[in-house]
Amino acid sequence: MRTPTDAWIASRLGISEEELSAEVLRAYQIRRFQETVRYAAGHSRFYAGMFAGTDPDSICTAEDIKKLGVTSENDLAGRENLFLCIPPGSVDRIFTVPTTGTNGNQKRIFFTAGDLAPSVEFYYHAFLTFIRPEDRLLVMMGGTAEGSVGDTIDRSLSPIGVTTRVFGQVTDLETAWNAVMEFRPDVIVGIPYQIGALAAWSRSHGLPHGVRCVLLSADDVPNAVRQRISGIWGAEVYSHYGLTETGLAGGVDCCAHRGYHLRSCDMYAEILDPDADGFGELAVTPFGRRAMPLIRYRTGDIARISTERCPCGGVLPRLETIRGRLSNSCMISGQRVFLSQIEEEVFRDDAAVDLECTVTGNELVLLVRTLPQEETDQEALKERLMRAVLPAGTKVRISEETVCGFLPRRSPKKRMVVNEEV
Repeated sequence: MRTPTDAWIASRLGISEEELSAEVLRAYQIRRFQETVRYAAGHSRFYAGMFAGTDPDSICTAEDIKKLGVTSENDLAGRENLFLCIPPGSVDRIFTVPTTGTNGNQKRIFFTAGDLAPSVEFYYHAFLTFIRPEDRLLVMMGGTAEGSVGDTIDRSLSPIGVTTRVFGQVTDLETAWNAVMEFRPDVIVGIPYQIGALAAWSRSHGLPHGVRCVLLSADDVPNAVRQRISGIWGAEVYSHYGLTETGLAGGVDCCAHRGYHLRSCDMYAEILDPDADGFGELAVTPFGRRAMPLIRYRTGDIARISTERCPCGGVLPRLETIRGRLSNSCMISGQRVFLSQIEEEVFRDDAAVDLECTVTGNELVLLVRTLPQEETDQEALKERLMRAVLPAGTKVRISEETVCGFLPRRSPKKRMVVNEEV
């Protein structure tokens, strides 16, 4: 089935789905990019300085965009008022999230209700890939507050009769599993390692009734976790990519599972300084944001964009692969190693449900968490890590602890701890 986001994007462009093409989309995006630069330069002190002397009408191609400056969270954190384009009293929603560094800094992202409305619209159309009218949807992420993930999904899907229950993050596996068995969802949305742990828990506590699809979001989505969930539950597993900076929604994969179909009518995505294989840092420019425009915003994610037609029939560029986050990587013996690569090998062991990763020099220390009465094959794990991820000579130490849940955290994202002083 062709991704339903194509039809939605075509309608937003005022054309038929048959007329939609990458070239037509790019012309539309250039116009929206010009509008975004013009608005930001006229209302934001930060962008007034960045674009002083820049004529927005001179931005006519992707090459012209590459000549402009970029924005990062270092520009934003603690200086948010320089980005704000409206009076503070006109802001409807403020998200406060940690920066990707280890210094404990935070950044605040400002939105109007109108800024967030396109995310509601996108979720509705993207979820049509796997959702059906009258489905029961269990959201195992934070989100009862207005503008949160759970609230946005609920408002997106209620028009087609979907019953949504927001459970919250999985902090206790038994409690979470009881909620699944009681609610009997058709679709579950959750954090990858937490839903993977829940699937492992179900092996000895009874399989779910009727979970048809799972959508994983908010962190790395290892293939090993996808395979575990689909293997135990028989559910088709999808994934979502998004950031607070994009208004939560960014892209959702389709039935072909070959990457994320992006909210391309609402943002411009590009790869900065791609290598020979097309991988580089993803930067995004959301369109139409009145409170806080972000232009060529560096996400910290190393990714690749594919322009080939998707096997589902989709014709637009898609975010093909996320290799990992720069903040969750380090150099070991001259080779960059991503936490996502380590997660992939750890979660191939069915006993592993969580991990903590610390790197000091050329030593990797893993704390692997397992369910009661289970243990990993540490020698096999070390062998896989050395063969597939780590450079020769890396030392690996693995320890284990038993868990029945996860500590509630402000952010569900996993972090690699790197000790630079050896």
